[in-house]
Amino acid sequence: MSRKSPAVTLLWMYTGKNAAARREQIRGWRHANLAVVEADPKSGWCRAIQGVTKETDIFVLWMDDDKPVSHDFLHQMTQPLIVREEFGVVMHFWSGNAVSVLKKTLDASPIKDDQAGDSSLLKLLVPMLDAPDQRSGGRIRLALSSTERLAPITMEPVGFPS
Repeated sequence: MSRKSPAVTLLWMYTGKNAAARREQIRGWRHANLAVVEADPKSGWCRAIQGVTKETDIFVLWMDDDKPVSHDFLHQMTQPLIVREEFGVVMHFWSGNAVSVLKKTLDASPIKDDQAGDSSLLKLLVPMLDAPDQRSGGRIRLALSSTERLAPITMEPVGFPS
C-alpha cells in the first residue's frame, strides 16, 4: 500500500433501531476513498464481501448495534493496518463488533458460501487466522482494540494513553 489514503470499503451490517441516523453519521465521516456496502443480517457477510470492488485496499466489517463510535472510527480501524507495513498487521479486531482486514488477506482466506446467512464476525474470521501469511513466515498478526478506545462512553481516560 502506498502513503495515500487507502481505499476502504465499509461492510455495514446494522442491527440497531435507527438506520437512517447512522447512515447520516457515516456520510459525515468524509473519508476520501470510502465505499459503503450494506450487509443484510439475514444473508450474512459472504454476499456483501462478493460485491466489493477490486480497488479496495481494506475491508471494515462492522456489526453495528448502535454503540456510539467517534468521528474518526474509520481512521482508528484502519490505522493498525497501515501505520507500520513492515510489522505486517493484517487484521484489527474491535471488541466483537468490527474488524478491519487487508483485502489481500480476505482474498486468500477460504471463506465458504455455506457461511451465508451467518452474521458472526468470529465465524467469518477464524478461517482467515488459519490461512498462513507468506510475508511473516506463516504467522498472522492481529491488532486488538477495546470498546473504550474506539467508542469512549465517559470523558475520563480509560486504559493506557496512545
